[in-house]
Amino acid sequence: MVAAAVVFLTMAILSGYCAGLGVLPPGPVNGTLGGNVIFKTTINPTTLIFIAWTFGAPPVSIVNFASSDGTLTGEGYVGRISLDNSTGSLELRKLTLNDSGTFRVSLRKAGVINLGSTSLNVYEPISGATITTSPNPPIIEGNSVTLTCDASGSIISREWMMVGQPLYSGDNIIFSENNRVLFINSANRTDSGEYLCGVSNPVSSKNASDTVNVIYGPDGMEIKGPTEIEVGQKFTLTCSADSNPPANYTWMLNGTEIPGHSPEFPKEKSEYSDSGDYTCTATNDVTRIKTSEVHKLSVKVEGSLSPDGLSSGAIAGIVFGGLLVVGVAVGVSVFFLRKNGTNADPVHQGGSQQHVYANPSPVYENTRQNQSPPLPLTDSKNIYDTRIM
Repeated sequence: MVAAAVVFLTMAILSGYCAGLGVLPPGPVNGTLGGNVIFKTTINPTTLIFIAWTFGAPPVSIVNFASSDGTLTGEGYVGRISLDNSTGSLELRKLTLNDSGTFRVSLRKAGVINLGSTSLNVYEPISGATITTSPNPPIIEGNSVTLTCDASGSIISREWMMVGQPLYSGDNIIFSENNRVLFINSANRTDSGEYLCGVSNPVSSKNASDTVNVIYGPDGMEIKGPTEIEVGQKFTLTCSADSNPPANYTWMLNGTEIPGHSPEFPKEKSEYSDSGDYTCTATNDVTRIKTSEVHKLSVKVEGSLSPDGLSSGAIAGIVFGGLLVVGVAVGVSVFFLRKNGTNADPVHQGGSQQHVYANPSPVYENTRQNQSPPLPLTDSKNIYDTRIM
């Protein structure tokens, strides 16, 4: 009966005595290892005279049905198939990887032969997905990193993501072995994060994840705080640096270490001795890198700072300079006024250095008569009229 079915199918194809081609979906049909699939035809339930299912090439008989002889199941399919005699549809159970291939069917009803073919792919479900990172932590910035994605089952594709975003090959990232291996050429701090590898086939998928922690720093260091304060004032200096893991901090004042390992140095009440150079050193205990920054602080006398930041000495200098300019201007003015007054009024007569005024007014004479006599002269070389003019 098997031989007759094969001969019948072959003769039908060669003779062109057929109609209704494509009674099976084009496929492929996807099946899970150990699971079931149904090859459903497009034929409405009817009375079929003959049904023949074959697999592969050369064709191997799966099942044959003849209305006159009944059903005959091929070797290896006993207990694994069910045939619908009214539509020709076939169910195949307990799938194995060897069931992957091409399936063909031939149906005959009322003098018409219908043919169809489709393919089956059987996949083993994905399981045990993992990511292996090399080298083992710590991963220092600038070094290379390799992430390998493995899983059991029939793997069709692998896709990589980081922080929810797909990863693609570029200058710093290289994929190999069908995306099994992700290579980071020179790890940067921005490469830190969770990496996800999605492994899949048409019937199953699994995800694996691993976190990459790139160690770096310290760098980008700075100290924030005042540069000039009054004695007795409170102040705080804050030191910061980019570092992973966070850096440890130490402080020095004018070369002398200050106890403690805090990024902040506070002082409730400043003293004159707090003036000087504050050196903050940040240390990464993993990279063994140290970096330092210096901050200058000047503690002034209380009240010596003006609202705009000028010291009392600077203000006194500005005031003194202003008064000096004013004094010089006044002196010059007085000199010219006296010089101009002498040329206009008094008459100097030789001999002694007394001043004789010509034609004094009566008021002036009366004033002179009421004044005290001149003081005795004590120096013959310098005789001056000491009377008040």
